[in-house]
Amino acid sequence: MTKQSVVGRIAQTVWTVFIVAAIFSVAQAHAEAPPLPTLTGRVVDEAGILSAGTEADISAKLEAHEKASSDQIVVVTLKSLQDRPIEEWGLRLGREWGIGQKDKNNGIVFLIAPNDRELRIEVGYGLEGTLPDATANDIIQSDVIPHFRQGDMEGGVTAGVDAILAVLGGTYTPPQHFTESNSVSPLADTLVPIGFFAVAVTVGILMSLRRRWDKKRNRYVWYIAKSSGGSSGSFSSGSSSGGFSGGGGSFGGGGASGRW
Repeated sequence: MTKQSVVGRIAQTVWTVFIVAAIFSVAQAHAEAPPLPTLTGRVVDEAGILSAGTEADISAKLEAHEKASSDQIVVVTLKSLQDRPIEEWGLRLGREWGIGQKDKNNGIVFLIAPNDRELRIEVGYGLEGTLPDATANDIIQSDVIPHFRQGDMEGGVTAGVDAILAVLGGTYTPPQHFTESNSVSPLADTLVPIGFFAVAVTVGILMSLRRRWDKKRNRYVWYIAKSSGGSSGSFSSGSSSGGFSGGGGSFGGGGASGRW
């Protein structure tokens, strides 16, 4: 297969993804967003995949890291994605809970939906340079998914948390990737991220579409809903650590997702 044909196929695939995402997002914009679970602590195990001991250990690690750095990390498991993209859940959890400090936007949401076999690491604006998308994907593929595929949910969650903390602490060793000698051209390497960026921007806009009744025009009109920016995410909790809430951090969609 020539490089030109590879580029052509990639362009066709990106365009198809773009169209499908646009159609899907328009349909989703009509549906009411499902409610979020209550922020009860640094670990919100709605799916019930963690033992009390593991949950306590993870919470202690995250609390210690937050005290030392102010970075705020929350682990969330959901019973179901309710036919919504996991990226939408991650972004809503980060923004509406306000994970991270308002002046630093240094929050991370580690989200697992075991029944849908999907997971995501959602990264706040302020940590996108420290934990870029590629590194988040490395953690998902190399540190977490191998455990999940063996049925070790607790081990996968713990490994993911440890890897995230290692990245933030500057001690993470990324996995070695195999590079094929006949890799695609630089044009193809550039085309893929540009295409997916365009899809992400379009999806973000379309997901914000709402409609309301205009009395003057006597018909429905479309408008773009304003983001809460995390300002509505100050949920107080009665956790054993003395209460926990988001600090007002904001998210822009950085991070990575995976399936197993």
